[in-house]
Amino acid sequence: MRAGLRVAAIVLASLVLMPLQWLVMRVTRGRGAFALPRLWFACLRRALGIDVELVGTPRTGGGTLFVGNHVSHYDIVVLGSLLRARFIAKDDMERWPGMRAVGALAQTLFISRRSRDAAAVAAAVTAQLRPDHDVVLFPEGTTSSGERVAPFKSSLFALFLAAPAGTAPWTLQPFTLEILGVDGRPLAQGGQRDAYAFYGSMAAGDHVRRFLCLSGAVVRVTFHPPRQVTPGTDRKALAAQLHEVVASALPGSSTSA
Repeated sequence: MRAGLRVAAIVLASLVLMPLQWLVMRVTRGRGAFALPRLWFACLRRALGIDVELVGTPRTGGGTLFVGNHVSHYDIVVLGSLLRARFIAKDDMERWPGMRAVGALAQTLFISRRSRDAAAVAAAVTAQLRPDHDVVLFPEGTTSSGERVAPFKSSLFALFLAAPAGTAPWTLQPFTLEILGVDGRPLAQGGQRDAYAFYGSMAAGDHVRRFLCLSGAVVRVTFHPPRQVTPGTDRKALAAQLHEVVASALPGSSTSA
């Protein structure tokens, strides 16, 4: 019954908001085109029973690259409900049912992580980025259990370090996602981390079905202070610095590297 009601709420929100978003995007693809996706993600978050404990303040106004850890496909719902931003996602997600249509309306950038495609990816992303957009990047390149932060891959940072002449440099804002509780139980009291976290060999369909039958989850999102990108910054050094900041907000951060 719970799962059925949640699916019905998600379908209803989609039927109302997605056609409206299609119309909006016929007029603009600027910051105004992210208002309805944020509302849609907020509806999904409520339907899924995901509560957010917010620490810090996300930057607004465009030109921000949000960088953080990646725990689950539900992270998109959580962050999408808080930010007017477009996501950079792996191209295999585009093959999920309905994801291509949703991604198009949310202006998601689906990219290949294969090294042989690096040049094509760089050209495609550069062509689509706008200075008035905010962008969310998960530089681990995959999801994890959320207990630690995997090393950040630095290749995509190069796209944001070289601002075209006459444009303002990107501002970086690290964030940390932390699972606090699942199905009404804090993790320390028996909450099932893996019911929210999606990683390894888990099957997406089974994972979603399991979560829909639970009461939801509580996730803490910590937005760390923004930092300006300094011209000439080494992307590998930057990735290491951002990794340290993101990992510092997790319990046992000394072992998160």
